[in-house]
Amino acid sequence: MAIKISFLNLKGGVGKTSMIVNVGACLAYMGKRVLIVDLDAQSNSSIWLMRLDRWNAQNRYPEKFALNLFKNPDAKITDCIHKSPVRDLEGEVALESLDLIPASFSLLDLEHDVENKTDVPFYIQFYEHMADIEMLYDFILFDCPPSFYYAPQAAIFNSDWVIVPANADALSIIGFHLLTEKLNKFKEKTEDHRNELHSPTPEIMGVSLNAIKPGVRIDVPVERFENQIERFIEQRKVPTKTELFPTRIRHSITVGRAVMQGQPMVLMPKNEGSMSVAKDYIKTSQYILERCGITL
Repeated sequence: MAIKISFLNLKGGVGKTSMIVNVGACLAYMGKRVLIVDLDAQSNSSIWLMRLDRWNAQNRYPEKFALNLFKNPDAKITDCIHKSPVRDLEGEVALESLDLIPASFSLLDLEHDVENKTDVPFYIQFYEHMADIEMLYDFILFDCPPSFYYAPQAAIFNSDWVIVPANADALSIIGFHLLTEKLNKFKEKTEDHRNELHSPTPEIMGVSLNAIKPGVRIDVPVERFENQIERFIEQRKVPTKTELFPTRIRHSITVGRAVMQGQPMVLMPKNEGSMSVAKDYIKTSQYILERCGITL
């Protein structure tokens, strides 16, 4: 069965999209079968991987997007899977083993306008969809919005692990603190459902610091993150192995170019900026494999 990981921080703008796209691409580059599920209505992961022109064209077919899995009782998850969306500049498949379930802006409707026509919570409906395809992948990665409403709940209920992308600042620490509290309340609320369905108990694997600019000292926020994690471990709110990821992902202007070209960093033309950030994502992906007990 796939290892399922949610990428979530209750603070936005922390490099979550960049992390999930590039970790997913690195895992696929290493030969793993990867599915990225975009549950963020901003659709940034989808637009990056599909490029804006193909994503816009697909918007004519709402049944091929994540919202349809919640909106339509007869939806089939296989209809939403876009195979190998990453293409090179000639339009040829560039990462065959990376698939995508894309989001569109209409995913915002899930929180307010989509009526649940059954007594089954959305997160269980989504779990049943995922059960149909998880054997096809080694990793399923969920891109979550900075909230704890229906979409992130669906991701969390399906996840073995939660990774918290963060910046080296106080607001990211607050977002991590709030997420930990919300996650533990959600686990308590859904314990009976998880036991009945034998679904995983989601735990925080760790915090990944992103967009670290050269020459900027981050000693103080690193110490604060480590102290917060240590307190949560003592309070049994996170596992004893939860930690700050060892690799700090550096800031690079080449990330913006990668988005425009629809390329993850590992496939970008090699220059000093792109290579350094690509190496950071490769090291982070290798660390995630290690934490999941997988050796290359």
